[in-house]
Amino acid sequence: MAEEKRYVVPVRGSWLIRARREVVYGIISDFESMPKNFPRVAHRITVVSRQGERVDFEAEAASFGRWFPKVKIHVSAQLLPGTGYRCKTHNLSFNTTGEEELLLVDDAEGTRIEYTYFVTVRNRRWAPLFAWLVRWLGLPFWKRSFVDRLEVLVRG
Repeated sequence: MAEEKRYVVPVRGSWLIRARREVVYGIISDFESMPKNFPRVAHRITVVSRQGERVDFEAEAASFGRWFPKVKIHVSAQLLPGTGYRCKTHNLSFNTTGEEELLLVDDAEGTRIEYTYFVTVRNRRWAPLFAWLVRWLGLPFWKRSFVDRLEVLVRG
């Protein structure tokens, strides 16, 4: 049987949050509170298991904005205490997988979020469309709904 071809679409973002890294980490690592903290992105999160710094959860989330349907995602996250997290995702709605990394870096003005997401698309025909959607719709939506909201949350 021939091995299935996969196409990797990289997505990167870098944003400044005007708050100490510990404050930012406390918010971004609290997966159970994400629907309350980030309602435009996380509609529902159910933690399936938690073992030390590893958290597996199921989520219903918005990926591209209100014009697109919510998606169901399974996430396996490895918390990096005080620094961020790395996770593997399986988007059950689009049948894509990905690896995500959100790292917090000290900056003279606060904390810089360095975000990288490698999404794997299994259907070659969909790869260019999915790449375009993620870069031009998904990432700006995530910035408005997560990063901008994080700025509000850290101000208290």
